Parts: sequence; C-alpha cells; structure tokens
Amino acid sequence: MTLIKRSGAQLGVTGTQVRSKVHGDNGEKTDMDFTIPLPSAFGQYNVNDKLFLGAGIYVPFGLATRYKHDSFIAQGTSGARKSELEVIDFNLSGAYKLNSNWSLGASAIFRRITGSLTSNLMGGMGYSDFKVKGYTGTFNIGAMYEFNENARIGLSYRHKSIQKTSGKHYIIIPAMGINEKYHSASDPELPASVILSGYFKTAEQWATTATVKYTLWHRFGVFPGKSTWPLRQNLDVEYRWKDAWNVALGEDYYLNNNWTLRAGVAYDQSPSRSNTYRTNRIPDTDRIWVSLGASYQKDNYQVDFGFAHLFFTHGRTRNSPEGDMNADYHSYSNMLGMNFQYKF
Repeated sequence: MTLIKRSGAQLGVTGTQVRSKVHGDNGEKTDMDFTIPLPSAFGQYNVNDKLFLGAGIYVPFGLATRYKHDSFIAQGTSGARKSELEVIDFNLSGAYKLNSNWSLGASAIFRRITGSLTSNLMGGMGYSDFKVKGYTGTFNIGAMYEFNENARIGLSYRHKSIQKTSGKHYIIIPAMGINEKYHSASDPELPASVILSGYFKTAEQWATTATVKYTLWHRFGVFPGKSTWPLRQNLDVEYRWKDAWNVALGEDYYLNNNWTLRAGVAYDQSPSRSNTYRTNRIPDTDRIWVSLGASYQKDNYQVDFGFAHLFFTHGRTRNSPEGDMNADYHSYSNMLGMNFQYKF
C-alpha cells in the first residue's frame, strides 16, 4: 500500500476454467468442464505520506467439482455429484511507512463461507444436498523493507480461521415420495500461511519478482460435517493433508511509459499427497503455472490483463475409506483475468 502514491480504486474479475478427464479401473469414463467467475474490488485512501487506509473484497479460497448424476463417480459408495466451497473476504487494511526503508501493514478480515455437497442416493434414484454457511474473522500482518527504489522484500502472515457454519440437509427421493429437511453443521479450519516475496529491477527495462508461500494445511486432517438425518449423522471426511509450498518467479518488461509486459512460472504443491486420502470430491495434485500478462497505464488509469495455464500432475484415488471410486484424473485449468485501476 505504501508504494501506491495516490488514492484510488480497482475492480477485477478472473474466469477460472476447470477441465478434467476421469477414467475408472474398468474402463469407465467421465469428465468435468466448467468455468467460475471470481470478482474482486479494492480501494485505498492515502491520509498522508505516512498513513494509508484500504478496503477490499476478494476470494482467497475456492473449490468446485461437478460430475454428471449418472457418471461412474456418482455411482460409488460416496455418491459424489457436486462439491462447492466459496470463501469471500471483506478486508479493512492499514499501512504505515516508518521511514525510507521500513513499512508495516495489517488487515482485519471478516470472512464468509458457503459450502454444499450433493450426493447420489440409492444408485441415483434420489440425492442428498448438504448446505452450510457462516461467518468468522481473521487477520493479516506484514512488513516490507526497501533497499532502494529498485529492490525490496516483504514478509506477511495470514492467521488461520475456524468457520462456524450451519444450514440445511435435504434428502430427496422422488420415487418414494421423500422430501425431507434436516439441520446441518460444519466447522472447518482454513489454514494459516506465510509469504516471502521480493522485487528487483535488474536493468533499465527489466525487473524480477519472486514469491515463496508456505501454507499450514496439516490442520485440515478432517473436514467435519454433522446432520440430524437419522440414517447418517456423521458426515466427516478424512483428508490427512500436509503443509504445502508455492514457489513463483516472474519477469516484468517495461516496454515504454505506457506498456508493461509480464511472464511467470510457479510450482504449486498439493496438500493432498496420498492416493488413499485423495477423494473424488477434491482430486487435487501438484501443478505448474505458466502465465502471461500486460498492463497499460495512462494518466490516472491502468488496465491489467493476465492469462495462466495450470498443468496438473496425474492424480489417482485408490481404496478410499469414504468409498470413493478408484479413478485416474488428467486435469488442467485456465485462468483469464482483467483488472481496472483508477487513481484520484
């Protein structure tokens, strides 16, 4: 925030496509292909040359998998059809520039979470729809050290959050005339993370950026779920996730006073490292990001464009204790984003 010398606002949206071909042990096949928009908005007011205030709305976590109701995945014991988790952060931030080298910042975060799990019942004759929503709070803190105008590093910490959610659990079997509603609840813990990043202008028109992120996913051992449905009250799912690293490297090229071109690559380690505890609902694997982008700046406004392609390593689910179908996943994702900034 202390690098932005004028008050302003920005709006952005990123479309995220998920594409996966899924194969079973006995030659079964299905696929996933859907796109989800992820909007964001930020604003900043510079009180003076020392104190900066800001606010933002964005999506820090998200999850979605969708299978056809008659796919072999949905015919397994778990009956997985659709899984969605959306987290929205409402952020109030402040930053203070101590001197020409040091800046400190902190954010108070009000977090909203919604989730749903849809599962086949009785071989697809009916379905279970487990829905929850809730709110919680958490925070970020960070510090930045500027060696000079061409080199700086930053360190930040995002605290964990334990979501207290509740909702409804619907059981619907049309052929038997069953349309029932029960109470649902879930208290998942979203992880803390630490980020170290740096910017180094290596030549008149070139600059290198680098980021290392460590996320403490080991606390996500079990995704808790409770229902008052008499036939199944415990909907906990065991994941046994591990802490994970993300390492990214980028290059900026300042073409002229208006245009900046960008390219980057990243390794994103999956917290799911066991075929047994990798589920059809979250068939996550390690991935490599390759991205390209550009910014156009003139007068008081700036427009940013970016595209990223994610290569997922081959994923497998095997002998899950939850009754997931054995499956092989060949997946990729595309992300296309645009951002508009205006400085007052």
